[in-house]
Amino acid sequence: MKHFLKGAAAVAIVMIVNIIVNVICNMNGVELNSTITSIVSTICAILIYRGLTGNEKE
Repeated sequence: MKHFLKGAAAVAIVMIVNIIVNVICNMNGVELNSTITSIVSTICAILIYRGLTGNEKE
């Protein structure tokens, strides 16, 4: 259950950052490529999750 909550936290962090970036880009008239944005967001979520669970002993 701890891993599920840490995974949910990692996804929430990435989603909040992604929303902020999209709002700033939309205000400035920049359109982001959704494919690249989703790939980068997924990689960031995986890295955050691995960072949160890296020091645990199972």
